[in-house]
Amino acid sequence: MIESIGVVAGVPRSGTSWLGMLIDSSPAVNYRFQPFFAYAFKDSVTADSSPQEFAALMRRMDGHTDEFLAQADKRSAGLYPTFTKHNPTTTLALKMCRYQYLIPTMLEHLPQLRLVGIVRHPCGVLHSWSRNPKEFPPGSDLAREWRFGACKNQGREENFFGFHKWREVAHLYLDLAVKYPDRVRVISYEALVAETEKLTHELFEFLDLEVSAQTEEFVRACHASHSDSPYAVFKDPSVATHWRRELDPAIQRAVVREVQGTPLERFLA
Repeated sequence: MIESIGVVAGVPRSGTSWLGMLIDSSPAVNYRFQPFFAYAFKDSVTADSSPQEFAALMRRMDGHTDEFLAQADKRSAGLYPTFTKHNPTTTLALKMCRYQYLIPTMLEHLPQLRLVGIVRHPCGVLHSWSRNPKEFPPGSDLAREWRFGACKNQGREENFFGFHKWREVAHLYLDLAVKYPDRVRVISYEALVAETEKLTHELFEFLDLEVSAQTEEFVRACHASHSDSPYAVFKDPSVATHWRRELDPAIQRAVVREVQGTPLERFLA
């Protein structure tokens, strides 16, 4: 039975996989990876769907057996950990990088839902995206793609690559945090890297989850080893700042100019 729903959301390459695994470390959580992108649920709802349709879909996601939803391949490869779970679990947790436009409707229709929106420095997002060959199409030029991400978005509203989509989503989270102050938290990726233990405890309290021994162990382990895989959640904390020396300075300057003096300046830390 689903007592609560937690949504971990961010644009691609914002640290959502890592944050999702932190939440998944709770024995009470049934974690689902990008369920709206899974074949089993794609196009199951729209922003105009009813509360009953969204509630029914959450029940289906909670009970569905699907290797994509569980990311079984990444767990077997050691890129994601595998956690012990209660039977039954009571919290359904969803990771969302696509279909961000559904989030306002989900908050409106599902009163038991809470959102954690993670926002990374836009230059860090762009740098990480450009280094992932599965998400940055071969032959693409970041100097042409950084602003609109057309090479990956391909005009599809469910895709959120590039600086303009980063800006759109960051504004969305801040607006939702004002509208739903008790149900929405916005955190920065860099703060989570710097204060992983502290923020994990705060987020678990926000989601009404207890911090278990396996959560504490994962917090210790996630920075203690490093994998170069773009999908691994075991990373040296220095990955948060690689972009400062590796991303084209012209792109860095352009991004900072467009963010400074706006409500999003807080994410330039």
